Amino acid sequence: MEASAYAEFRDQEDTHWWFLGRKSIFVHLLDRMLPGRTRNGRRALDLGCGMGGMLEELSGFADVYGTDISQECLEYCKGRGYARVFKAHGQHLPLPERSLDLICAFDTLEHIPEEQETIAECFRLLKPGGYFLISVPAYQFLYTHQDRIVHHQRRYTAGDLARKLTRGGFRVTRASYINFLLFPAILPVVLLVKLKQWLRPPSDENFNSNVSVRVPDWANRLLTSIFSFERHLLTGCSVPAGHSLIVVGRKPGGGS
Repeated sequence: MEASAYAEFRDQEDTHWWFLGRKSIFVHLLDRMLPGRTRNGRRALDLGCGMGGMLEELSGFADVYGTDISQECLEYCKGRGYARVFKAHGQHLPLPERSLDLICAFDTLEHIPEEQETIAECFRLLKPGGYFLISVPAYQFLYTHQDRIVHHQRRYTAGDLARKLTRGGFRVTRASYINFLLFPAILPVVLLVKLKQWLRPPSDENFNSNVSVRVPDWANRLLTSIFSFERHLLTGCSVPAGHSLIVVGRKPGGGS
């Protein structure tokens, strides 16, 4: 991503409704995949850990490692006390085969040109029965300048990503859209933004990410509550539309 995007995310990920809501959903899914909130010898990798926004949560479930291609991000993570972070691309990770119980790629896979190679590498690293938890942005028709500036190669549908995981050897155990309660409000806004950008293409120098849009504290709390509430609805069902997407793959074997 551009340096300006990293700076924006660093400043916002502990307070902005989008970060807080998705974190609540991820933790809920992790509780169901790895119950007990105990490390119990487990090992997990946050692939594309960025500024480390999920490392603390993951450390409650396993001994956690983080990887990113940005040295700035890795130094920031180390400054927060996370020593087991290293610089590496998703296709060549310096970890032993079948050494991990969980790999998470939170809004990472869309940045990687060789996504199928990354899926294969994650399959190699996971133990039999291990989980691969992925979140990505949904729907290519929603691709905007925001996606380009943060180096998104693509956006996804649930079927598209599930097929890629299946092709990589995984058994897909969950595929659902998220940020669905707010999607009816988000969709027309994004389409209007696309129209505006088509009429007047923005420059990279004038970049402002979605999370840079300031909302009043009361609105931020309300949006956080709405987005976080989705975790309860996802317990028993998958949702057919939303602004983002989660897919869980499991490596066969190990009693899975």
